[in-house]
Amino acid sequence: MGTSTNPLLQLTNHCWLIPGPTNIGIIEKAKDVYLIDSGNDKEAGRKILKLIQEKAWTLKGIINTHSNADHIGGNHYLQQMTNCEIWTSLGEASFINTPVIESSFLWGGYPFKELQTKFFEAKPSRVTRIIDCNTQEDTDWQFIPLAGHFFDQIGVLTGEKVFYMGDSIFGEAILEKYKIPYIYNVNAFKNSLETIKTIDAKYYVPSHGEVQTTIGALAEINIQKANDIEEKLMETIHEKKTFEDILQEMSIQYGIQLNFGQYALVGNTVRSFLSYLYNEGKAKYDFKDNKMYWQRLV
Repeated sequence: MGTSTNPLLQLTNHCWLIPGPTNIGIIEKAKDVYLIDSGNDKEAGRKILKLIQEKAWTLKGIINTHSNADHIGGNHYLQQMTNCEIWTSLGEASFINTPVIESSFLWGGYPFKELQTKFFEAKPSRVTRIIDCNTQEDTDWQFIPLAGHFFDQIGVLTGEKVFYMGDSIFGEAILEKYKIPYIYNVNAFKNSLETIKTIDAKYYVPSHGEVQTTIGALAEINIQKANDIEEKLMETIHEKKTFEDILQEMSIQYGIQLNFGQYALVGNTVRSFLSYLYNEGKAKYDFKDNKMYWQRLV
């Protein structure tokens, strides 16, 4: 199924989608609705609320798959306007309540002003319910742990077999556009993709990409992307290099022109892959003249 130009796409009797740069899910029951994520900013929140009001629905809550700014950016406005609940996992809640944590994490210190824009740091909102994927909530939805892209990301599988997957998997066009997707934990990212392949659903909804009716092939493409990054990184560190040199070479190989945002996001991912290689016994580090150097072992 391709992305619709309709601002509201009905998938099943009670499951909907607002297609966009970040796809927004809607689960409806007896005119009450829960969103799956809320978009990038206040304007996204306004548009979502307008669509909800046009359908004579009542917004009861937002389920945040994870805490990246493009998934929680509408939270503040929507909660302010409707007093809706916000649900998420324990590992994502602090980032939603205090979004400066995310921009600080991406930079590795207090963020400079360009990293405190809406693209990296949403306005704070109040998490009202912590989701435990090991406990059955009082709904017919299942919450699936899908960590990897971020700390404690979750997916939502509805009773009508619509699987909202957050950023646990990316559409092919997204992978082609951004070259190196953001990955926080490489092992967890791959494990989540293996989990996704086991989920029986009618529709699979990535946050960035088109709705799928089967998922195995796209999951394999994402796994291969992670493997490709690992292979290129191993080639890059065939001799000792500093992180800055590694990031420069990886960016050149993938045709990425770094700016402050890409430096933070791609740099974070490269660091995660270096940690992964070190923890797997494939790379080492040492210090010389107060510089840290990385080199492969195998």
